Amino acid sequence: MSIKILALIPTYNHHKALPSIIERLMQVNMEILIVDDGSNEMTHQTLISLAKQYPLTILTLKKNQGKGAAIHQGLLWAKQHDFSHAFQIDADGQHSLDNLQGFMNLSSNNPHALISGQPIYDESMPLSRRIGRWFTHVWVWIETLSFRITDSMCGFRIYPIDSTLSILNSKSIGTRMDFDTQIMVHLFWQGVPVIMSPVPVTYPDDNTSNFDVVKDNWRITKMHTKLFFTMIFNLKKILSHRPNYRALTLQVESTHWASLEERSSLMGMFVLAYCCRFLGKKLCMVISTPVILYYYCFNKIQRQASQDFLKHAFQMAARVDKPSSLRHFFSFLEMALDKFGAWTGQMTFDEIVYTSATTFKDLMAQPTGGMLLVSHLGNMEFCRAATSLEHKNRLHLLLHSKNAQRYNQFIKAFNPLSNLNIIEITSINPATIIYLRDRIAQGDWVIIAGDRIPPHNTRRITYVPFLGREAPFSQGPYILGSLLECPVYMATAVRDQAKMSVNLEKLADKIVLPSSNKTDTIDSYVTIFSRYLEKFSLMYPYQWFNFFNFWK
Repeated sequence: MSIKILALIPTYNHHKALPSIIERLMQVNMEILIVDDGSNEMTHQTLISLAKQYPLTILTLKKNQGKGAAIHQGLLWAKQHDFSHAFQIDADGQHSLDNLQGFMNLSSNNPHALISGQPIYDESMPLSRRIGRWFTHVWVWIETLSFRITDSMCGFRIYPIDSTLSILNSKSIGTRMDFDTQIMVHLFWQGVPVIMSPVPVTYPDDNTSNFDVVKDNWRITKMHTKLFFTMIFNLKKILSHRPNYRALTLQVESTHWASLEERSSLMGMFVLAYCCRFLGKKLCMVISTPVILYYYCFNKIQRQASQDFLKHAFQMAARVDKPSSLRHFFSFLEMALDKFGAWTGQMTFDEIVYTSATTFKDLMAQPTGGMLLVSHLGNMEFCRAATSLEHKNRLHLLLHSKNAQRYNQFIKAFNPLSNLNIIEITSINPATIIYLRDRIAQGDWVIIAGDRIPPHNTRRITYVPFLGREAPFSQGPYILGSLLECPVYMATAVRDQAKMSVNLEKLADKIVLPSSNKTDTIDSYVTIFSRYLEKFSLMYPYQWFNFFNFWK
């Protein structure tokens, strides 16, 4: 399919941001059509002046007909002039234009899809807007029987013109503030995939809204009522035209998780995160009880692993109380909710206390970085999520290949603009080592788990005592540490009642592996880490989240 994209800008009395928008569009060589939807004289004269300065087209509607009508007229013009796609950009300048090329690439790779912005709002967004949009989100999920459309009101999107006009010419679609949502739902019903891609949104201080609180809210209410009953009476047809997401060409880093194919577990986390945000952690724990009971009853392997670990931990700690695997499962849920709270901004560093002389801020204040050796005990992810954006960008997370993409999707479900520096352990080569050494010299930190063994390389495993039995630990972190020639710290973060208790202990100023006794030296470092991990495992056994046979 031949792709030709037109920038379509509907405007009604918005002209202040247009010069900067046009300048940015010119940088990516886009042809521009501005549809003047019956604007006032000042805007009209500004448009005439802009048409003299830039190679753009002005389509003037004598009377104000609404945003939807302006877009419809723009799509008809685009069709007549052989454009295949129309990039709708609102004229008020709310949307960041930094990723124009990324949106166009998504459209070029998926020409039959509707590409829509997934708004990332800052503190300038009014609370009333947040609440109103939330209700629309929920209704759209009901109307589409899907979580694919995570925001249907964003005026930053690329329409496939033929598919859109076929609906506009055959359906009764609203022409004002109800247009964006209604046309998107109808496209989805017709089998057009909706790809959501993050876009930062800022409400300018001098922004003038064309939203009529009474009239437009009434229009939106009628629209959702109509869409709901249309869905009910056409359910069989709608279900038979579900969009095919498997045929799409998508990149994780530029796409919201809801658009990706493998999302069943992410969908559950998405719902859980929203419940936690709006209902609070305690109520969310109650609501999630049936889910935890289900997993506890039907996941025999994880339940057996929990019982095995707790039995050994309780015996070694000489505890008189009986271990409870069910409590262990609920502890995992609480850890997940804490993580959600950190990523959504509900929990901050005010809830973190240190049991070590060294703090995370101390590490980040050092002129050079190092390596953090973490584990699946507790919730170290909470600290990374709760830290500042500047610090997040200085952390490089090493994961095994099968987990890297899913983890990135997981984080982007809560913060689509998160700049995660994830490196697959299987792709580490001399160039990667040089890159990481350079970043460490600049003050960055490398994070790697020390309690997971490599999935295929069984040669680089060291067995050392852990809770009274020989357990396998990977040699990889220590070999990597020796190559990076940097300080190595061991780190844990566990929930201690209402606080997050963090401990940072230095393993070595620099790991040195002499060729004469390399294996013995690695064994000594692994033993130190094992004892460190064992100490906190005995103190907080219910926060051990390796739900598999650790000693096998």
